Amino acid sequence: MIKVDPKGTSQHCWECLSRVPKSLSERWHSCPRCGQELDRDYNSALLIQKIGLLSTQGEDITSVKTAVRVSLAEESRVVP
Repeated sequence: MIKVDPKGTSQHCWECLSRVPKSLSERWHSCPRCGQELDRDYNSALLIQKIGLLSTQGEDITSVKTAVRVSLAEESRVVP
């Protein structure tokens, strides 16, 4: 079992990790970057699962903050 900090998981897209701010009353996640459309809570659950799986692959990822940082670092290495 991996402990994942749920803070911020409803404010980021599970697929592309983009920040998608929404108020608590907004129950639908709609990502302008990758087009994901799903329930806000389901998005959070998928993101928590993704972070947990990344953590099992040798990365020290236990929160959205570290997942985003690692993702941005990987993207900067790929840019030609």
